[in-house]
Amino acid sequence: MGKSKKCLKGTCIYLFALLLLLFLLVFVIIPVVFMFSVEIQRNIIFPVWSTEDANFSDIESFHLKGVRNFYVTVDDKENVTLGAWQILPSKLLSNVVDNHYYNYEEILANKNYSILLYLHGNGGVRSVPLELYAILRKYFQVIAIDYRGYGDSTKAELTEENIVRDIVNFYKWLRGKTQARIFFWGHSLGTGVSTHTISNLKVQNHVPSGLVLETPFSSVPDVMEEHFFVKFLSWLPWYRQTMLDPVVKNGFGFESTKYVVDVDCPIMILHAKDDTIVSYQSATKLYETAVKNRNFTTQGNVTFHLFDESRGYDHMLIYLAPELPTYISEFIDECIKFEQTLNQTQV
Repeated sequence: MGKSKKCLKGTCIYLFALLLLLFLLVFVIIPVVFMFSVEIQRNIIFPVWSTEDANFSDIESFHLKGVRNFYVTVDDKENVTLGAWQILPSKLLSNVVDNHYYNYEEILANKNYSILLYLHGNGGVRSVPLELYAILRKYFQVIAIDYRGYGDSTKAELTEENIVRDIVNFYKWLRGKTQARIFFWGHSLGTGVSTHTISNLKVQNHVPSGLVLETPFSSVPDVMEEHFFVKFLSWLPWYRQTMLDPVVKNGFGFESTKYVVDVDCPIMILHAKDDTIVSYQSATKLYETAVKNRNFTTQGNVTFHLFDESRGYDHMLIYLAPELPTYISEFIDECIKFEQTLNQTQV
């Protein structure tokens, strides 16, 4: 009997110690390690290790016509070069002409072909959204860019400020090449990059013609709070200080609600109710911030297209929406009309 009590007591002590250790691991050690590890945060926000490894200059392997692979140095100090594709408008293509025939520089300079800067998500590279490009090139000359550290762009320190500075410089390089209208299209993380970029360009007196945000979010901390593990920790007194604040402090916040108020061109938001990566509530928060804090007369309208969950578009398949071409066409018309109205007002 005495031995049984000792055994039971020992088992209870062992279980208590195990539970205490588990508690410390999950609720103390993991949050604290996350708080102090910039690299862990960086690898979560920019999972370049999971992206596609491809030969982006071998255009034929992607079965594409009228596409040029090229590189632009955007940071001389760090010697950062971004890889990009120039995807010509569909109307210029011919099945009997190979990719090397086209005069890409001349077409880039032609102001009659509006340009769309495409900025991909954190788990993508410029070769991923081929189905979307097939739609976009009906309306634009598409320039798809890989951020530093992605694809075959220069492997350099990944932070929000660094990426945004690169894209600002790329835009300025592009603007020096053409007088065509330039639009931005961001997907997921690319919505945060494009919104912040346009806000920074405004300070330098550069304003694009329009901005499309596909599956956008309000901020990275807001997206994190939707994750089941972060929700699991949300009752902790040190939750915000260890899990959310460090992401912003270390340059990974992508607080689009902060920058969208400085976007001086029309905005179109596309989101799906069944998105499992970024909730539509986050996109709605961004939309409501833009509507409340922007002047439609001087900054342009904000349009929000929210697709029902029955469509099954989730985070990556909005290009399947049969209405998408109509939405794009109407948005282009709206941007041109806004530009003309603004010019008349300023005369």
